[in-house]
Amino acid sequence: MNWELIWQIVLIAVLAMFAVLSVAVTILGALDIRRLLASLGEDE
Repeated sequence: MNWELIWQIVLIAVLAMFAVLSVAVTILGALDIRRLLASLGEDE
């Protein structure tokens, strides 16, 4: 196992974590905005 292989594994792992976090933030953020807009409509 050489340094190049280790850094390739680290890079792939970090990119995979970034992709998962991006999807989670997008979905949960959209749900939160939907709830916010719904609560604004109920107050009137």
